[in-house]
Parts: sequence; structure tokens; C-alpha cells
Amino acid sequence: MRLWLSFLCASALLSSNASAQNAIAREGEDLAKSVRDGSAGTVLQSGAETGVPGYGGTNLDVSKYLEDEEGLADAGVSARYSDPNYNVVIDPARPEFDPSTIDLSAAKTVEDNPETYLGTDVAVGGAQAGCEPLPGTGAKDSVYYESCNQGDEIYWVPQTCRASLSVTVEKTSTYIYYAATAGPYVNSGGFAGPRADGTCRAIGTFGYCSELRRYGWSPTGNCKDTDYSPEIIECTREISGLSGNPVWTGIDPATGQFWSSRSETASPPVITRSEEYCAARTNPDCKIEGGEVCTDSDPVTRVINGVAVTQPCWAWAQTYQCPHRRAANDCSSLEAKSNCQFDHNECLSQNEDGSCNVYDRVFRCTTPDASTASPPAYICGSDLYCINGECTQVEREASTEFKDAMVALHAMGDVRDQFDPATLTLFNGEKAGCHKPVFGLVNCCAGKTSGLLTTAAGGAALAGGPAAIAALATPFLTMFMCSGEEMMLDVKDRMGLCHYVGTYCSDKVLGVCISKTRNYCCFESKLSRIIQEQGRSQLGKSWGTPKTPDCKGFSPEEFQRLDLSRMDFTEVYNEFIDAAKVPDEIQTSIEIQEKIEEYYRLHGGTPK
Repeated sequence: MRLWLSFLCASALLSSNASAQNAIAREGEDLAKSVRDGSAGTVLQSGAETGVPGYGGTNLDVSKYLEDEEGLADAGVSARYSDPNYNVVIDPARPEFDPSTIDLSAAKTVEDNPETYLGTDVAVGGAQAGCEPLPGTGAKDSVYYESCNQGDEIYWVPQTCRASLSVTVEKTSTYIYYAATAGPYVNSGGFAGPRADGTCRAIGTFGYCSELRRYGWSPTGNCKDTDYSPEIIECTREISGLSGNPVWTGIDPATGQFWSSRSETASPPVITRSEEYCAARTNPDCKIEGGEVCTDSDPVTRVINGVAVTQPCWAWAQTYQCPHRRAANDCSSLEAKSNCQFDHNECLSQNEDGSCNVYDRVFRCTTPDASTASPPAYICGSDLYCINGECTQVEREASTEFKDAMVALHAMGDVRDQFDPATLTLFNGEKAGCHKPVFGLVNCCAGKTSGLLTTAAGGAALAGGPAAIAALATPFLTMFMCSGEEMMLDVKDRMGLCHYVGTYCSDKVLGVCISKTRNYCCFESKLSRIIQEQGRSQLGKSWGTPKTPDCKGFSPEEFQRLDLSRMDFTEVYNEFIDAAKVPDEIQTSIEIQEKIEEYYRLHGGTPK
């Protein structure tokens, strides 16, 4: 599978230029060999060792310490006290100089225009060569989409609802009657009805004879209590229509009434919460704000119908935030940006009649590529250039073939690294989203609005974890309720790794959108994103919907159908040119060192 895939990808990427590029590679390799052979001849010629800076022959005095580690340590201690250089280092009064007093203007001039002062005609092997200008990077503005809103805005109005306690204390009156079938008492027959309905009941008997004195009479000697059926009757109300027995009135002299005594009994207080009518309580769109607040607690003990009732609070207030609609537009600042042009409208929410009540007005904006101001780049040293350690030859005349070769080279690397054997797809992306309240100040979707990031800076932050990402993300994202995933998206989008898919409404009130979510597909490299964007356009492949983006990679069959020669890779040329270089002085010195070691081995010596 791996061999087949490599063949497939190579065919798709380099089908039109394969033979030309192979010839370039072979010529570059041949030239590199000739450079190395020329260097070897120079180094190995007789007397070459005398041209090595600091060369003192093969028999050095310090070689005696190779087999004497203790002697080396003792010599170091001795030098500590006798070496003037050591004494200068540890001397706190040693002379100092201010680096700012050194005139480096000449060095800066050389740095800005090295070919003017150093010449451009010395190749690695000492032969005449030259520095050729690289083709212009063609860096262009980075495109991103920013949006504002127009339509109905939901605003919130506070509404206070109140409640209080309602306390009821019921009292029951009790009447006691003395009734009998004869004598001065109430006639017993008058209680027949009240006794039947439960208003009155007999609770005992009384001494008929002894109680006559209450009514101002004295009993006779033959008076018997049981002869006249005396009863004490308890009633819950005063009974009307009563009478006495013949000759007597039945009125109790002590009260002047038919009843002899009266008392009242209070029932336990009945406490209920009474809430005033308040629409906010029944409106599901209203939100409670804070806790309920007591508005009446003094005094805590109050007398209700003669009964003392104690409650810690007697009335409360509850505040709600209730939604209302009004027309709004926050597009003025975006319309004023010179680098943004209106692109299209997207409806976020609709009324019941199908009309749109909130539009997302999408603007196409550009961020200038900072690299457009960079000085021109050159390829020097017999037309050699290297990318990631692989060297080849370039044409002397600047042309797009050099840029195309670099894109192809990196694309081949991405094909190898971004092939998913589980799904047999290439250049897979991941869905990433961020939210922003409609007509709100919080914006977790700043992205490229805050400026671009270099691949090196963004990659370091992503590798550094949450703290590094938060430090590099748009500053105000960390001040509001933006998640770590949204901060990571912010960094990736500013690196140019993400494709904007669309926006959808993620929360509504009264049928009006109040919060929106922007979704992206993010890829492992900027090149992957470009191939996905322009490749999907060629294939007519959709990105899915704003709510459910399709970030899947290309199948091998789809990738084989792509025509990379029709794609615009201008956006990534700069990054690839940064990786292009000829073998520099470090690599050259390594090769010379290897030749010197070879010379000494051939002549029986060992360099120290």
C-alpha cells in the first residue's frame, strides 16, 4: 500500500515536470560531487596542513595528558594561579568596555548588501560562480472573512415580582348552658336541634339542688338531683330560641343570658405565601437574576387576631430579566475598514412568516503578508540549493519552475505524513468552532482579525500547551468566557491552517438569534489547506454545512484527479524559500575537517 500510494501521489504531483526535475536533480548531484572532489584535491595536496589556522604539527606537548588524567587535573589547578587569563576573569576590578561605544555601522551596511562588499563570484570549490536572485515570492494578502449583524436585537429589561405572607388565625367561642326539665334552668327541649346538627353536646351533669342558689332559690328537703335530668351542655355558638321551664325564665342571673359561661379558643395560625400578579413569573423567556431579597422583616413578631406570630421575613422581591426586540445594526465599524468588502448575507433566524429577522453580513477582508517587504533572496554557489538536507540544482534564470519544484517537494512530504491508513484518505482536517453573541461585545472568533502568525511562532505555542496558546491567542479572548479549544482555533487560524466553512445560529430567544457559532476545518499545514480548498473546487466537493462541516481528506482516487498545475501556491512560497540554502560555511568546514583527518591518517599522524 505504501509503495502504491507513493507512486500515486508522485504521479499526481509531478506528472508534468517529473523528467525535467529528475534531470535537474542529477545535474545538481554531479555538480556537488565535483565540488567535493575539488575541495578534496586542495586539502590533500602536499603542504596543505600549513594553511590550517593554529596548526602546530602532529606532536603536541599536551598529548601527554591523554593517558594521565590526574596530571591533567593537577595542571589545571596549577594554571589556576599562574595563568594571567584566569586572573583577569576573576578580578572584579578588571577593565570593562561599553558595547554601545563600538561603531557597528559598517558591519550593518555589509549585512544589508553583502554582495556589494563581499563579492558574489566565489563558489564552494574556489571556482567562479555567482548569486542568482530567487523568483519573487509573489506573496499576497491573506484572505479571511469577518461578519457583523443587522436585524432584530434582543435586549433585556428588568422586572420585579413581589410576594408577602398571609396569616390567618381562627377563634372558636364555647358556650356553657345548665339545662333541666324543670326548675329555673334552661329547658332541655330547646337543644334538640343544635344537638342533632353537632352544634351542642352534653359534657356532663350538674347538681340540680345545689345549683338552685345560683338562681336565687333554696332547695326543699326532699330535692333530688336526679329527678329533673340536669345536664351541662356545651355549644360552639349562642343558641337562639331557648326558654325556661314553666314559671321560671331560664336566665342565669350571673350573665343575664341563657348561657352561664363563655370562652374563646384560637386555632394554630395558617401562614400562606401570597404572590402578586407578575408576568415575568409565567414567561419562560424571562430569566431570574440573582436571589430573592427580603423587603419586610421588621418587626419579626406581629399580633394577628389577638395571636402573636413570629416570622423572619414577611415580604420578598425577585428580579427577572425579560427579553424585548428592537432594530439594531453593528456593521458601521466593519464597513469603514478599507481592507474589507461586503461579500454576502446569511440569514441566522427567521420569523414565523419566513422573513429573516437577523442577518449575518459577511465581509471579505485581507491581511497584508509582512514578507512582501523582505529584501530579495539569492541562490549562490554553483546554482545549488538545499531543502531540509536534500540538495539539487536550479536554473540560473528566475522562473516559477523553482517555486513549483519546492511546492511539489513539500507536497510529497505532506502526502507521506498525512496519509491516514485507517480511512485511506489524504490531507484530513478537523472541525473547530467558536462562538460570538449576536450584537455582543464578547468575540471568541477573532482569528485573522488580530493579525497573522508565523508558522514558527504558532507551532511553538501549539507544542507548548494551554499556557503557551493562551499567551499567543488574541489577548481579549482570555478575558472573557472563551474555551481553550477556541484559543487554539484562534492561533491556528492566524497561522493560515484553517478554512472558514460558515456560521449558524446556536441560540435563540423569541425566535431571534442571540448567539452564533463559526465553524472551520483546520489542517496540519498551510499547504494542506490550500490543496483542500482548490482541490475541492476542482472536484466540486462540498465543505458540508456550517453546522456539520465536512473536513474529510481526499481519497486516493480523488487526489489522482487533481491538477496541481492549476493551483495557486503563492501563499506558501515564502515559507519554502526560507528553507532553501546552499551548503554554508559550517557544512564546508565540516567537510574540510573530514579531509584533514583523512590526510593525517594517511600520513601516520593524529590531529589533536
